[in-house]
Amino acid sequence: MFRGSFQRMFTDLSFMQRLSGCRVLVTGAGGFIGPRVVQALLDHGATVRALVGPPHQPFQVLKSESLENVVADICDVPVVKRLVDGVDVVVHMAGPASVAASFADPVGFASVHVLGTTSLLTACANASVRRFVYISSAEVYGRPQTTLVQENHPIAPRSPYAAAKAAAEEFVRVFALNSFIPSVILRPFSVYGPGASPKSLCGTILKMARREDAVVLQDLSPVRDYCFIDDVADAIVRACTLPVEGSASINIGSGVGVSVVDFASAVVRALGRNIPVRQSGDTRRPASAEIYHLIADRTRAETLLGWKPTTTLKSGIRACL
Repeated sequence: MFRGSFQRMFTDLSFMQRLSGCRVLVTGAGGFIGPRVVQALLDHGATVRALVGPPHQPFQVLKSESLENVVADICDVPVVKRLVDGVDVVVHMAGPASVAASFADPVGFASVHVLGTTSLLTACANASVRRFVYISSAEVYGRPQTTLVQENHPIAPRSPYAAAKAAAEEFVRVFALNSFIPSVILRPFSVYGPGASPKSLCGTILKMARREDAVVLQDLSPVRDYCFIDDVADAIVRACTLPVEGSASINIGSGVGVSVVDFASAVVRALGRNIPVRQSGDTRRPASAEIYHLIADRTRAETLLGWKPTTTLKSGIRACL
């Protein structure tokens, strides 16, 4: 299925043209963002091998003549070796994404995000993969020292999830340096959209706003940079053909901060309801892990990827309803 040569024609070609005929492995393809990325790659002419998830876990599956779905554990080294065979580009986003859940299972999060990423990188180096795109998280920044966070901001994770992502980033950089795998590390900020986990902030707000007499959340004050899922998928696809030597880290965010209370209130208005948004004060993670203000400086994404978000918050919320 994965045959042919990788057309490395960066000059005078749009990223859409460069992807035509490209063979891409997408890990985490059965999760929240994965199906959108797979579909976007297919739309641009790529052939995709999709690692939809490990056995015995729920996942989404797309169907296409240019798509191969695989169920496997990212930490299974022999299987991972077979997955990268004949692949030009790897988009790696496999692994649990919940900050709160990572406190209950730090070993599991480290295993998937760190060991899984390392096993995949090792296989890529041996298979001479041409490009590695790693989907990290803005959580690696911790509590920012500046209003807008640039990519050179110190890494200071405050949760096992963020620590695992930060460690995986270091492995990506080491392999890019020593195995000559050009790599792009993307750091999405707060991704929302249709299909979000019911346990996520967006999913929780939608459920309460539809069914309850009030939206009651743990903390209304944190300010986040909300980025719609389709915009994030577009950035990931663009990164697949970005000319880069070594590795490059790029923020994926809107550059606009919105408080939790304002986001929840916008959902309530979009549903046409008149219910209050309140704070409960309960918490599922240590107070020391909370990040109160996290907004992207998106300059590098615009400069290197030619990317900027096109979905307004109002339009994005309406798409979730």
